[in-house]
Amino acid sequence: MWPGDVPFSWRETESPEGRSLGSTCFTMSPHCGTHADAPSHVLREGQPIGAAPLAAYVGAARVVELPGLGEVGPDLLPPRSLGPLRVLFRTGGKASLSPLAAIRLAERGAMLVGTDAASIDPEDAEDLPAHRALLERGVALLEDLDLSAVPEGEYQLIALPLRFDSLDASPVRAILIKE
Repeated sequence: MWPGDVPFSWRETESPEGRSLGSTCFTMSPHCGTHADAPSHVLREGQPIGAAPLAAYVGAARVVELPGLGEVGPDLLPPRSLGPLRVLFRTGGKASLSPLAAIRLAERGAMLVGTDAASIDPEDAEDLPAHRALLERGVALLEDLDLSAVPEGEYQLIALPLRFDSLDASPVRAILIKE
């Protein structure tokens, strides 16, 4: 959980009298677990997640190891991460992107950048500059992916955000299919 986010909780709700239906409700931040961030998360005039073009969240993707601790600059990006694709960084939850690395990925044609870390930015980043660099350039973001058992390589990604018309993020169920 990111500090300050509302954690996931759920409860059973009552069925209408005389009916034996199971029914539950839940509350949580849309940034819980694996999620897609919308431009409205960091950009004043940014679109909410419900307006996100879905094409970025479905298609060919590459899982790439991003070794190291802390912020990774553009010169340390693995060559396999650059190019017109969806790139998912397996960091062990320890590496983040510098704003210049984010710009380099966007300039090289990334349509989606994902990470197994809680954020693409360092934990102490106040204004989320890597988020801004990517979202300003139309690059979709996925965070908190579980890539622990996923080897580097080529996959098909399916990670559709829910259509929340006013929210700044959405949980996703991300799956990778080996090519």
